[in-house]
Formats: sequence, structure tokens, C-alpha cells
Amino acid sequence: MSASRANSSAIDGHSNRQHKRYSSGGFLAVCLSVLGLLLLAWFALQRFYEEPGQDSRVSVLDVQFAEPEFSPKASANDLLKFADREIQQLLRDFPNSDEPHNVKANRDYLVSDTASAHTTWKKAAELNPKSYDARFGLAMLAFEGGRYEETIGLCDELMRLSPGNPRVPLLQADAFIHTARADRAILTLEQHLATEHASVQALEMLGNAYMHVKNFAQAIVCFEQALQFAPESKDSLYGLGRAYVLLGNREKAAGYISRFESQAKSTGEAHSEDAQAFKDRDHAAHVAAQVLADSALAYKRMGDLKTAEEKLLRANRLQPDVLQWLEELQRVLAARGRRHEAVDVGMRLVELAPKNVEHWLNLGQLCAETERHQQALEAYRKAIALAPDDQRCQQARSVIQRLERS
Repeated sequence: MSASRANSSAIDGHSNRQHKRYSSGGFLAVCLSVLGLLLLAWFALQRFYEEPGQDSRVSVLDVQFAEPEFSPKASANDLLKFADREIQQLLRDFPNSDEPHNVKANRDYLVSDTASAHTTWKKAAELNPKSYDARFGLAMLAFEGGRYEETIGLCDELMRLSPGNPRVPLLQADAFIHTARADRAILTLEQHLATEHASVQALEMLGNAYMHVKNFAQAIVCFEQALQFAPESKDSLYGLGRAYVLLGNREKAAGYISRFESQAKSTGEAHSEDAQAFKDRDHAAHVAAQVLADSALAYKRMGDLKTAEEKLLRANRLQPDVLQWLEELQRVLAARGRRHEAVDVGMRLVELAPKNVEHWLNLGQLCAETERHQQALEAYRKAIALAPDDQRCQQARSVIQRLERS
């Protein structure tokens, strides 16, 4: 082979190898480009289907806690000791305040230590003569002890301290009924229902008061209204049965009495099963959760919102879905600027109480503030459907218009 042919073969070989190398590199580049385009398309679709502010984070209500008391293995004794440590910490943090004493007294009341509860609420009232919690606790103990006049007097003081609190008129009305002053109970309850949202307990108590003054027709109106809120309420069914008997309508009375007996039987069987399955741990968990929730309110009033949030989350973990605690948690989260987490709580609240207008309005506002416009629109429309004449829903209509234009 001549030198020229050898050189030519070498050059051709080198060229072929270079061509293969460049071909392989080009193929790899094309693959990477296609993969990049697919990823960009996927992210674009995700952004299209998800509103701003939504992500794959865990809901604040699903956060787990490492403390052993939140383990299923925690015993009743563990939980009660945990509650006691919480109270002792509160006493150290606020030694000169009535707040820790109110929390401790309520714990004592829950474990049926009424003597200690009375002493501790008295101490709280001494530290703060305007303490609503202390005076309400003492009023409850007076009622349970049959001291109805004392209960009525304490309730008068409580109404001056906290005019809008719904628990006070109910307790006072019950004391009036027990002292044969049903007419005073009627006045108290009607004034309460005129300014507050109707509740089953208030309507049933008002029905019973009308029964005492032999106004059976008005009692029927109250019991029927209560059934609209709680269709299986034994007290309302029994009250209607009695009222119709006394009005001489035995056919209607028999229908309500039959429903009452059926409901009482099923409830009794359920309670029997519950009693067999009941464990001390369940009650201890409730006590510990209540201590956490009460402590949260104390820390909130003292301006420590971070600790208040932590306590409320732990209370919800031990005893989930207590509306009052979730409502407070939502307020605390919003006040801390944690609006995405407040939305988590709002979503749970409308699940638990789908007919509560305020829950839907709050959720709508929070969703709007976190740029979840579609969810905000849906929440506001739900509120308007529930209460079209509510002034707040009138305002919600203008918010909807702004969101639809944005």
C-alpha cells in the first residue's frame, strides 16, 4: 500500500469516527431539548389548573406532634399529667393573673372536683373582680348546688360584664324556671333570641317555659323551630307530644311520642355501647384538650399569638373538630398573617357546618386575600345562597363583581 493511500484511509477513518461522535451528541441534545419542553409544558399545565397560592403542602390541621402525649399509646394518667404541666407552666408565665386560675378551675370542674373548682374560681375572682370566666364558673356551681337565687344574681353581674355572651341568659332562664318564675324565663329567652342566632337549647328551654305557663300553642311553635335545627331532638319531640296531649290533639301527640320513644331507644342503645367501649383515656384526652384550648385563649389575651396557635393545634389533635376552637384558631392564624393556614381551617369549618354563613364569608375573604379567586367566588356565592338578605352578603356581591373583573 502506498503512503498516499494509507494517509487517505486514515483520514477517512478519523472522519467517520468524528461523524459518529457528532451524530451521537446531536441525538442526545435533541432528547434533552424534547425533555425540557415536556417539563415546561407540565409546569404550565400545573399553573393553569392550580390557582395562585395553592401548593402541595400539608394542611395545618394535619401537622403531627412528637410529644409522647399525642401518641395513641398515651394513657389516661399520661394525659392528665400533661394537662397539669400545662397549667403549671401557665402559672409560671402569668403568676399575677386570673387566667391560669380559671384554666385550673375548669380542669377541676371537668374531673368533678367541684370543691377545688370553687376555691380556684374564687381566687381568680379576687385577682380580677371583672373576670367573666370566674364569675360564670361560680354561677354554674351555684346552679348545680341548687342555689338558684345566687345563680340569678351572678348572671345579672355577668350580663353587665359581657352583654352579648349567649351562655348567661340560658343559665339565668333555667334558674328562673327552677324558682317557678317561668314568665321571667320567657322574657329573658325572647330577648336573647331577638339579638342572637337561634339555638336548639334556647328554643327548647323557651318551649318548656311556655309549658309552665300553660301556653301550649306557643310551646309548640318553639319546639317545631328547634326540630328544624335538630330533627331528632328527644326533648323537642317529647315537648310536642306533651303539648298536643294537653291541647286534646291525641293523634298528633301519638305521632310525636312514637318518634320520641323510637329515638330514645336508639340513643339508649348507642349510649350503652359507648359506655361499654368508654375508656378513661377518652375523658382524659378531652380534659387535656380543654386545658390546651383554655390556655390558648389566655396566651392570646396576653398578646402571645404564636403560643396560642400552638396550643390550639394541639387541642385539635387531641379532640378534633370542636367548632369553637377551630374558629379561634382561624382568627389567630389570620392575625399572624398565616392566611394559607387560615384557609385550611376555613375549609374544615364549612365541612363541619355547611349552613353557617359566617364561615363561608370568612373563607371567601381569606381565599380572595390569598389569590384563590375561584374558591373565593364559590364561598361568597354559598354565603349569599344561605342568607341573601344579610347585610354582609350584600357587601359580598360587590366583592364578587370585583373578582370577576380581575
